[in-house]
Amino acid sequence: MPVDQKILKLIPEGCRVNWNATNKRYYVFKSKYVYDPSKKRGKEIRTQVGVVVDGKFQFSKSYLLKQQVKELKETAAKAAEKSSARTEKQTAAAAETKPVPDGVKAVLDSASEVKDSRQQSKVVYPLDYVYLISLLASLSGQTSCVQIADFWASSRAALEALFDDFPRENIPHDTVRRLLMLIDPAEFASFYKRLVTPLLDQYLSRVAAVDGQAVRASRTEKAASGRFVLAFHDTENGVALCQKVVGEKENEITHAASMVEGLDLSGCVVTADAMNTQRSFAKSLVEAGADYCLAVRENQKTLWYDIRMAFLDVTETRARSWTGDAALEHGRLERRSVRVLPGSVLGPAQCGHWIGLEEGCIIAAVTESIDKKTGRESSQERYFITTLRWDSRLIAEQAARAVRRHRGVENELHYVLDVNFQQDRTQCKNANYLYNRVLLNKFAVGVLNKLQNEESKESAAEPTSKKRWMNKLHSAQTALAALARVYQAAVHA
Repeated sequence: MPVDQKILKLIPEGCRVNWNATNKRYYVFKSKYVYDPSKKRGKEIRTQVGVVVDGKFQFSKSYLLKQQVKELKETAAKAAEKSSARTEKQTAAAAETKPVPDGVKAVLDSASEVKDSRQQSKVVYPLDYVYLISLLASLSGQTSCVQIADFWASSRAALEALFDDFPRENIPHDTVRRLLMLIDPAEFASFYKRLVTPLLDQYLSRVAAVDGQAVRASRTEKAASGRFVLAFHDTENGVALCQKVVGEKENEITHAASMVEGLDLSGCVVTADAMNTQRSFAKSLVEAGADYCLAVRENQKTLWYDIRMAFLDVTETRARSWTGDAALEHGRLERRSVRVLPGSVLGPAQCGHWIGLEEGCIIAAVTESIDKKTGRESSQERYFITTLRWDSRLIAEQAARAVRRHRGVENELHYVLDVNFQQDRTQCKNANYLYNRVLLNKFAVGVLNKLQNEESKESAAEPTSKKRWMNKLHSAQTALAALARVYQAAVHA
């Protein structure tokens, strides 16, 4: 209904009124229209200013309080501007620790490509920031949902200063868990691949080890030893290339060959234990441009027997050998040696089954050890088949390196995950959650390895241990700086 002009003269300029017949008073408010991108149309936002009762206007208490807060903020801002001039040196020192944005930008850009199935109009915690905080927390071994939520809370002030649109409230640990379960593993794997690809230095000869690891605390009635995670690990860069959670009624044999697709393995030597010594796996590696070095045990009974007999043949004089220096490891004095024969000694029957073996080699690796405490001597001989060419001048050294580097997946990845990241205690039954949690751990291991490598390049001293690095990265500032350092080094490499 039309408003009396006397009433309009009472209210502040720019305000509107609305008559309330029940309370018999005019409500005075300010309104503005903003564009809502989720609904693709404008919406009105009203702010109550006061009321007109019995011909008198009075401000509402909430409006007056907001005005006071606004004035206080303006006063504080002016005081901060004046004090900033006096603290120029402190600001400069803080600027030195501010991370290079390229590393952080790489995470956020990669995360933005992951499909978010939530209703965007109701999203409070953007997926890219959840990813970023999860990755930063994982660098210090904080990979559980409660730890990630606590890291968010303790780092929120620093992140709000860095990102204008960072959420102004803490995230519940249940929300972290729900988001890690919600994300499709294929999407998360693609996100992970985009992150680690810049961290892979190009070596003339790379060795990638394939091996599986059980997460004991994820055991179920159908998986008594826990869910199994199969991984490709670049032993030169110390970075896991990909992984796959093996189903409860499956084993890793059926998955290794399928994981080759999408990996850049050209010029790489792929090693695997006897369980993955399968013809389909060997074929997929050769088709991908890689060489293989596969362990042979009694599960391939005929092949194992033929290789053993070839090295026992006293009339065979073509063997090339390599013997390493004795070294003290784990309380044992060990000496390693390798003998290599051309793969063609196995005959056309075996060479016809294994692609590339006729031009390749068979390997006998011997480890002799003496226990320092007891003096007990022992010897172990293992056999391998490989497509590394027999006519290579340094074939024995190449074979020894490939055999030895396979241990990198156990010593540099699985051991670190179980000891430093307590992965074996990760209690989770959901396959998506397990996959994403384990991949967070592997990203952290890769970054820690790169930090150690960069430290080794800068100094001849022994690099800082992973445990000490993890202790340094408990704050968001140091974690962001470390992430930026790694990506900056990768760009300049």
